[in-house]
Amino acid sequence: MTNILEYIKNYSYLVEFSAEDNAYLAKCLELGVMAHGDSQEEAIQEIKEAVRVHLLMLLEDGEQIPEPKSIRVKL
Repeated sequence: MTNILEYIKNYSYLVEFSAEDNAYLAKCLELGVMAHGDSQEEAIQEIKEAVRVHLLMLLEDGEQIPEPKSIRVKL
């Protein structure tokens, strides 16, 4: 897999509401990258952008991109 967008689609994400922060918190489980938003949709958009930037930085530093732990199967 060499396309960053394919990685982003196949990583695992967790989105939870934090009453303490009064925001939705999103985390990419494979990378440990986090983001937040005022809605679930915004948190998802923000985590995908954070993952994209993180992957670009890994490539720039000459590091390998971690493979997603699970790959979606289209049924």
